[in-house]
Amino acid sequence: MQDLANKRVLVIGLGASGRAASELLRRREAKVLVIDSADTPQLRREAESLRAGGVEVRLGIQAAPPDALDLVVISPGVPTASPLVQELLRRNLPLIGELELGYQQSLCLNIAISGTNGKTTTTELVDRILQHAHRKSIAAGNIGLPLCAVADQTRDLDFVTLEVSSFQLETIRFFRPVVAVLLNITPDHLDRYAALADYTRAKARLFLNQQAFDWAIVQSEALAQMRSLQLDIPSKVVTFSANNRRATSTSTAVCWSAGCPIGPAHCSTWRNAGCGARTTPRI
Repeated sequence: MQDLANKRVLVIGLGASGRAASELLRRREAKVLVIDSADTPQLRREAESLRAGGVEVRLGIQAAPPDALDLVVISPGVPTASPLVQELLRRNLPLIGELELGYQQSLCLNIAISGTNGKTTTTELVDRILQHAHRKSIAAGNIGLPLCAVADQTRDLDFVTLEVSSFQLETIRFFRPVVAVLLNITPDHLDRYAALADYTRAKARLFLNQQAFDWAIVQSEALAQMRSLQLDIPSKVVTFSANNRRATSTSTAVCWSAGCPIGPAHCSTWRNAGCGARTTPRI
């Protein structure tokens, strides 16, 4: 876990992610400056609350502040191509997103779910399945509860189940899910991305830091889109599809995630309902 005490940190954006990042940084005894390009009554109230906790806030800021800085934390709604962010990058300042900050300050494994459609539903479902299986989990991320807001709780969790957007993935550095799920990729956010290929590359960053023993669960059509751009996945891959019959079956995925290499097609134990993987798959 990175020591942030006395680090001079700039947080860009005073939305939910920016507030959560600022509050976490103050709990880690960093010196925090928050800026936002807007200046509304609501933001002024948020600013007063943060100032009471020792955070410096500047509203209506359009340009990069000249202050000496050690780290920049960007909210997902702020485009990395914006002039303000580009100026900070030209100053060779380390820049990460709120998701990355929360990940670096967390103490449990994470399951990350992304895709154009179905992220929230799947994240809530996985979180409830884990809790039903008596695993301690919290659903967070793009679902509405920033990871920074729950980082202090992760000491007591088995997993944090994360909904992750392409915007958040743009600014990861070490973020590594032990299970990464990519549900689908269809044209979206083309006001932020020049082409579908750029959007696909952003989504593919979900797998960037995975290791060979991690798991990637990927829609076969999305996997084909990635491979057409020479985007590799370093972890163990399980595919699924409503249309592609060659995709890995659900039962095979259960066997593999349970640590059994045989698979149900050749396993008499599975067919006779005697296999523990059939009812109690491990992650």
